[in-house]
Amino acid sequence: MPQISATPLQTALELVGRRLAQHVAEGARPVCYLPGNAGRIDAVERWIFEQPQRLCGVDVFQVLALGPAAGWRRAVMAGVGIVTPFIGPGVRELVNAGLARNIRCNLSQVPKLFDGRWRPQIAFAHTSPPDHAGRVTLGLNAGIDFAPVRQAVFKVAIVNARMPRWHIATHDDPATGQRIDSGCAMNLADFDLVVEIDEPLFEHQMAPVSPEHEGQTRAIAHQIVQLLRGATPDPGSTVLPHTIQLGIGKIPNAVANELVNHGVSVRGVWSELFSDGVLALYRAGLIRDTKGPALRERIVVGFVLGSQALYQTMHENPEFAVLPQEIVNDPALIKHNPSMASINSALAVSLSGEVCAATIAKRYYSDVGGQFDFALGASWAQDGMAIIALPSVLLRGDGALQSKIVVAHPEGAHHTIGADLPVVVVTEQGIADLRHLHDPERVHAMLGVAHPNWRTLLAKEARALPSMQGVGAIPAQLIELQDGRHALLRPATRDDIAAIGAYIALLSNDDRRTRYMGTISVAQLTSTERLSRLYHDTLDYRQHAAFIAELDNEIIGVAHAFRLNDAGTFEVSFSRRSDFRGQGIGRHLMQMLIDWGATCAMGAQDFYATTYRTENPRMRALFDRFGFVAKTDPDDPQVVIYTASVADLVHAGERVMARPHAAAAATGASAPAPVPALQ
Repeated sequence: MPQISATPLQTALELVGRRLAQHVAEGARPVCYLPGNAGRIDAVERWIFEQPQRLCGVDVFQVLALGPAAGWRRAVMAGVGIVTPFIGPGVRELVNAGLARNIRCNLSQVPKLFDGRWRPQIAFAHTSPPDHAGRVTLGLNAGIDFAPVRQAVFKVAIVNARMPRWHIATHDDPATGQRIDSGCAMNLADFDLVVEIDEPLFEHQMAPVSPEHEGQTRAIAHQIVQLLRGATPDPGSTVLPHTIQLGIGKIPNAVANELVNHGVSVRGVWSELFSDGVLALYRAGLIRDTKGPALRERIVVGFVLGSQALYQTMHENPEFAVLPQEIVNDPALIKHNPSMASINSALAVSLSGEVCAATIAKRYYSDVGGQFDFALGASWAQDGMAIIALPSVLLRGDGALQSKIVVAHPEGAHHTIGADLPVVVVTEQGIADLRHLHDPERVHAMLGVAHPNWRTLLAKEARALPSMQGVGAIPAQLIELQDGRHALLRPATRDDIAAIGAYIALLSNDDRRTRYMGTISVAQLTSTERLSRLYHDTLDYRQHAAFIAELDNEIIGVAHAFRLNDAGTFEVSFSRRSDFRGQGIGRHLMQMLIDWGATCAMGAQDFYATTYRTENPRMRALFDRFGFVAKTDPDDPQVVIYTASVADLVHAGERVMARPHAAAAATGASAPAPVPALQ
């Protein structure tokens, strides 16, 4: 090892402090770059925290601050600026309070930040000892640190005797025709100051999964491995064609454990970062292509955050290629890994497939990092897929469960992946492959991976969104009225409450009396409590369904079905505006109820309806046409009860809808339209 001309740490820090102060005195706002993640230099951070006034007017730029939040608060109070493109726990509250600045930026683009405004006046590098040629590698945060350290005006190397040195080499990449240097190496002579230290490295030990989450996490990992296996000709194969991105966290580690436990191998690993999950795969010999001469025959990574065992395994190991982040995270390079599978987590995913991994409600928790880079690259790859894995529910601090599948993210939430980049969402409940699906299909798929306790509520909320009216019910459809006009027939939602109130007010007195089988005032029928109960509280399209016919944005007909008992009997009812008599609205509403009963209702077996014997001839004719059986109500001889099995109605509906006029003639009805019944 060559001799190092080293400067004592405190002397170096005094020199740095004076240089930065001089820039501030000249009216500039200098940038000081600090390694973050596992590459953080504890001694340098302590220097800042203990005398932050020395850096007043300086912007400290760090990616993922893992240092103590109290220290960064003291720095801010002394006038130190904090800038980050990836929020760590050390500065999270400061960012949310507006006391630190966050730059939204995909990790592949972060190196470009240092070309201009954020070019560091001073950059610290946490490096390995030099090799025989005087070269050092940039440590545990190498891929991120490489650009700012190289671009810095004044460079400080903190050489740690315990830091692993990455394998330094040049690799051909036949897929792109490029030659790429690995190791993130620099000559020690390129640094303006060199300091030697001997300090423990930052290690990230995965906390054991709590018992209440262990089964959930294991189930998610199992789903992911089954998904990958399903992409092979032999779903039971233990040899997967995939190159995987496997980051840090409980789910990535669980995926690695699932692969190890079942002896399932992958072709390779290409990941912005990884942890001990990859170490487990490597030790088990389950990463197949690691020994060839080409770049993609290496385990590719930008930075690491794991145990000392991982760091020592990677030390000068030619099977690992540590690359600058602009290379590792470049979607145009990622896409050349056949069967690329990116595996990332999220804080929440919407029913349309928008991924939120940065904010909880409106508050920052993290950032996009490389999630979008890898999702895009994987989606471009031949047979690739972008996987978002998360639990379907979160156990809150108060002991309540909260769904992580949401109708829509709150206003101000940071969508790290938009719905325009379809992903495959995996929870412990199942797999929702959103690729090639239109919006309602996406919602149906996402409801399948939501926790069962939330599915009904999520479907109800989704139906209020544009183009989603048929979610969990029956899709909207156009119908032709007898006069040739086209009306919209669709499931009702809570957003229709005001229009339904106006509709009821337009019914004639006779229609309201026969519809509700008694005299009920308009005020009672349109009360806020009643309409909210009918069209929001109970409207789940399992126990209660409601459909409307709409023309020129006005409601002209309404149908309902309510579950009466556990045997699967539903009471059905209709109404239509008096001025639309004879337009065939009832026939279409009945058919929609039948379609719903056959496909969506929970165990629907029979339909039931009542009407007065001497009134509603059109409605009675409609029931006859569909094959309902009529009998007198034993408690009231003036009332007729109609019943029919859903199975019989399905076949009858096909005949009625195919030959409405012939059916009307057969029953003696002059026109195929209903008279109001029970709502």
